[in-house]
Amino acid sequence: MRVKSIMTAALASMLSLFSSSAFAEAEYVLNFGTVAPDGTPWAEQLRDLEKRIESGSNGRIEVKLFLGGSMGSEIEMIEDVQKGERLQGGGFSTGAIGGALDIPLLTMLELPFLFRTVAEADKVLDELLYQPTKNQLAKKGITFYSWTENGWRCFATKENKATSPEELQKFKMRSQESPVHLDMYKALGVQAEAIAVTEVTSALNNNIVTGFDNTPLFSLAAGWIDSIDHFTLSRHIYQPAGVIYSKSFIDKLPKDLQELVLKDPLAEAANGRAGVRALEAELISTIKEMNKQVWELEAEQRKAFRKMARKKTHAAFLAKNPSVQATYKDVKLKLKELRGK
Repeated sequence: MRVKSIMTAALASMLSLFSSSAFAEAEYVLNFGTVAPDGTPWAEQLRDLEKRIESGSNGRIEVKLFLGGSMGSEIEMIEDVQKGERLQGGGFSTGAIGGALDIPLLTMLELPFLFRTVAEADKVLDELLYQPTKNQLAKKGITFYSWTENGWRCFATKENKATSPEELQKFKMRSQESPVHLDMYKALGVQAEAIAVTEVTSALNNNIVTGFDNTPLFSLAAGWIDSIDHFTLSRHIYQPAGVIYSKSFIDKLPKDLQELVLKDPLAEAANGRAGVRALEAELISTIKEMNKQVWELEAEQRKAFRKMARKKTHAAFLAKNPSVQATYKDVKLKLKELRGK
C-alpha cells in the first residue's frame, strides 16, 4: 500500500546518489528546509525538484534537503531563508510564511471556511493571488516560486469525539503558530495553545493538549495520529503552502540558473497538489484501520462550526489588518463568480 511509504524514510536511501560528494565542484549550494516529513508526497516533490535543479545545472547547484523540521520550526526556518545564510530555500504553510514575515495576504488564506472546494482555492491562488504574493514577498527579501498544499485541516481529539463546537470545547487544542488559527479557536470557545510542530507529539503524550487540527496526511506522517482516538473530517481550513527562496541567493545566480530554479511555477503547483490529493481516501482508510474513530460531519454539523467560526474570525482578521481588506473583497468577489452567484 502506498500509504505505508508515508511512515518510512525509504526515499532517503534511494536518492543517496545525490550526496554532497557527487557535487564537490558545485558553484552554489541550496540548503532547503521544511517541516514536511520524509516518505511523503511533499518529500517526493522536493526530491524531484532536487534532481531537476542538480541535473539541469550539470552539478553547478547542489541541493541539500532538510526534512521533518530538522532545522527548527517553520517560523525559524522562514526567518533563515529571509537571511539567506543557513537556509536558501524552503517549503512552508502560507500561514507560517505570513506570520513570520508579517504578510497579512498569506495569513488571510487560512481563514476558516474561506474556500468550499479545492477547485475554488486553485483558481483564487493561481489567477488572483500569485503575482501579489510574489510582489509582497520580494519586499521581504524572498523570491516566491510556487504554491503547493497541506490540504484540508480536520480536528483530532483524545477519548471523545468533536463533531460540534460544544464537544470541541471540552478539549485543549494544539494550534498552529498563527493568529488566525488562535482566533478561530477563540471564536469557537475552545482553549488552545500555539505549539511548534516538533513539540506536538510530546505535548499530546503529556496531556499538555488533548487534541489538534491538521490534515490526514500530516497527522499520519508526523505520527500525531498515534496519540488520539477520534478524527473529525471537519475540513474547516484549506491550507496552502509555498515554495520560497532567499532573494539574495536567487540574485546571485546567473540568468540561466535563475530560470532553471524558477521554471514553470504553475506546473510545479499542479504536481504538488496532485500528489497530496491522490492519497486522501486511502489515508482516511488507514486512520480507520488504526482503530481510530473517523467522523464525517453532516451538513448541519459543519454549518454549526462555520456559523460560530467564520464571521468572527474573518472580522477579527480584517480589523487587525486593514491593508488587506481590498484584497479580501477581491477574493470574495472571485468566489462569488466561481459559485455562480
